[in-house]
Amino acid sequence: MVIEYFNSLHISQFTLIDWKVDLLRQENSWKAQNYWPIAFVLLRYFDSLKMFKKEPHIKALSNLKNSERKKLLQSCKEQTGASDYNFSTSIVKQTNYKGQHSDGTVYTDQNNVPIWFKEKHGELLFPTVYSCWTAPNLLPIVLTHDFVIEERLFNGANLMLAGTLPPFDERYVPAKVCGIASRTDPKVILAIGVVQLNLPSYSSVIGQPGIAVKVMHYFTDGLCQAFKIDIEPAVLSSEPVEEEEEEEGKEKLTESPKRETFHTEISIEDVAQVLDELSVEDVDHFFTRALYYTFTHDTGLNIPINASNFISNHILPNLPPVDQSQVNMKKTSWKKTAKFLKHFEKVGFLQLKGKGDDLVIVGVNKNKDELKNFVPYKTSGQTASKKNSNKDSSPGMMYSEKLYKPINLGKDFIQCSDLPPKNLYTVTELKDSVNQYITAKKLVDSKNKKMVLLDDLLFDMFYRKKKTQETPRCVSRAQIMDPFIANNFTEFYQLFKDEDTPLFKNPIRGPLPRVKIVTEMKIGRKVVTRVSHFETFKLDPEDLAANLRKLCSGSTTIGETVTSPKVAEVQVQGAHGPLIIDYLNKQGIPTKWIDFESKLKNKKKKKA
Repeated sequence: MVIEYFNSLHISQFTLIDWKVDLLRQENSWKAQNYWPIAFVLLRYFDSLKMFKKEPHIKALSNLKNSERKKLLQSCKEQTGASDYNFSTSIVKQTNYKGQHSDGTVYTDQNNVPIWFKEKHGELLFPTVYSCWTAPNLLPIVLTHDFVIEERLFNGANLMLAGTLPPFDERYVPAKVCGIASRTDPKVILAIGVVQLNLPSYSSVIGQPGIAVKVMHYFTDGLCQAFKIDIEPAVLSSEPVEEEEEEEGKEKLTESPKRETFHTEISIEDVAQVLDELSVEDVDHFFTRALYYTFTHDTGLNIPINASNFISNHILPNLPPVDQSQVNMKKTSWKKTAKFLKHFEKVGFLQLKGKGDDLVIVGVNKNKDELKNFVPYKTSGQTASKKNSNKDSSPGMMYSEKLYKPINLGKDFIQCSDLPPKNLYTVTELKDSVNQYITAKKLVDSKNKKMVLLDDLLFDMFYRKKKTQETPRCVSRAQIMDPFIANNFTEFYQLFKDEDTPLFKNPIRGPLPRVKIVTEMKIGRKVVTRVSHFETFKLDPEDLAANLRKLCSGSTTIGETVTSPKVAEVQVQGAHGPLIIDYLNKQGIPTKWIDFESKLKNKKKKKA
C-alpha cells in the first residue's frame, strides 16, 4: 500500500534521493518509535527506483525553435564546460516522457535519436550515451570493469565506490554529471550518472562502502528501447586483446593505471562473487601494484634477495587485502615467479642474477616514473597485523575489534580531516587522524611539545557541554583521545573466530558484552550456577544446557535473566564456576571476557 501510494505521486528522483538521505539520518529515531519496518520498505523502494529501467511513455515530437535550440545548447555547454560542443544535427526536437518513477523532457536529433534529457523538476541536463559517442570528451569518465557494467549497471544498479578504478579526476565531485566506461574501452561511455561522493579524496577504494555514481541512463535501457534505437558504439571491446611478443626485446610493460582493486558490493558473499570473476589482467594489476609498493614503501626489503623470499615475504604481504586463493601467481599471465621477475627486468625495474628459477634480485631502479608517482594503499599484511594485535595470546581464541561511528561534531571532524568518509573507524585511524590534524593546524605548543593548543573544533569536541570561558585550551596530547572519542563517536564491536572470519555480518553497536557466571544459594539451601550473555558469542542455549548437564553431572534449566528478560540464562545445579569457565575457553571465549561471581558465604569454623 505504501509503495502504491508513492508510485502514484510521480515525485522527482532527486527528491526521493533527498528523502532517502534524511531517512537514513533518522534511522535511530525511527527504530525507537517502532516505525522501522515502514522505513525499511521505503528504503528498498528508493533503491529500486531507476529513471529508465522500464520503457517510458513518449509523446509526439516537435521541432525546437532556433532561439530555444541555441538556449539549450548554451545550457549544455555551461553545465559540461565543453565550450566547443555542438549538436550532431542542425534540427533538434523535443518531447515529454512519462516514466514509472519520473517525468521529464527528451531532446532528439533530426533522426529521432535521443541526445539529451531532463527531469521535470530537476535542474541538471543529461546527455545520452549517443551524444557522448559523437563527443567523447563531453563528460569526465569514471572507469570500472566489464562485468560490473554488464552484470550490474545494465541491470539497473548504481556504480558502487568499491567498483570504481582510482585515481580520480578532480572534476569528480558531488552533483557532477559524468560518464561511466569500461577500462578496456575507456573512451566509450556506456552509462550516464551523477557523482555522489567526493571521489578525488579516495586514493583507495578497497572495501569502501557507498554509491560513487547514481546511474540515470545506460546503453539499452528503457529510453533506448522507447525510441527503438539500433545504434552501437563504433568501438566496443567485449574482451581485452592479448598480444604475445615474439621477439625477446620487444616485450613491454602494460602501463598500469594508478588505480586500486575493487568490489562491487559490500557483503562478503558479493565480494566472493567478484573475486571469482577476476580476469588475468586484474590479477596482473594486483601483482604489479604490490611490486611498486614493495620498491617504494616496504622498509623491510634488503637487496640482494632471492626470488622465493622476495615473493613470500614482500610481494604477497603487499598485495591489497583480497583473497589470495583467488589472487596468486598461478592466476597471472606470468604463471611463475621467474617469468614475473624477468618481465620487470626487461622493462628496467630491477636487476637479476642467476639462471632458470634460481634468481637473485641485486638492484632496483627507483627512478622509474611509475615508482616516483606511486600512491600507497592498505596492504593485506597491514590488515592481518592489525587483527593479530587484538588477538588473544592463546590459539583458537576469539578476538575483538572496536570500531567507532562519528556523531555530532565527529562528523565535522571527518570532513576536516584526511579520513575517507565511511561509517566506522578503528581507534588507530582516529588517533592517526587527530595527530595529522594537530600537525597540519600547527597546534603543538612551541614551549612544550607534549601540550596541544585546541582550536575551536577540538575545543568543542574535547569539552562538549562542559566548557566555560575559563576552560583551558592547552591540554596534554595524551589526554585528548578519550574525551575526543567518548563525546563524538558511538562504539561498535566485531568478533573474529580467526583472521578472516568475522562472527557477525555487520558490527554490533555498543561495548562488547561479557559472559556472566554467578554461583549462589537459592531458597531451600540449593546451590546453583547461572550463565548468561553467552548468545553474543554464537552459543545456543539448548546446546549449552545439554553440554553443561553432562560436564557438571547436574540438572540444567533454560530461562530468562531477572534484570534483562530478553537475555537467555542457563542454570545448572551445583557450584561449577571454574568448570564452566574452562568449557567456555574451549569454545573460543577468553577468560578476560567472562565475569564470575560467587555469592556463597564461607563457612566459619566452630570454636572448640
